[in-house]
Amino acid sequence: MREVFEAALALPDEERARLRDELDASLAEAEAGARLAADKGLLANIRQREEAFRNGAPGIPADDVFDELLSE
Repeated sequence: MREVFEAALALPDEERARLRDELDASLAEAEAGARLAADKGLLANIRQREEAFRNGAPGIPADDVFDELLSE
């Protein structure tokens, strides 16, 4: 890893800037993927709760739901 870092530092400024931009973009894609997975989990939870409600399960106070979701 250190060798890669040193090689990157040896690049001309313009190439280092391009490398930085490429790394930033790759991290943004990874973060977006993680958010999408979390969003899918949240939607699944909402659908599950909606189905349970429609099948007669008693409701859960919103504050309890938010506390549970935020603790995950």
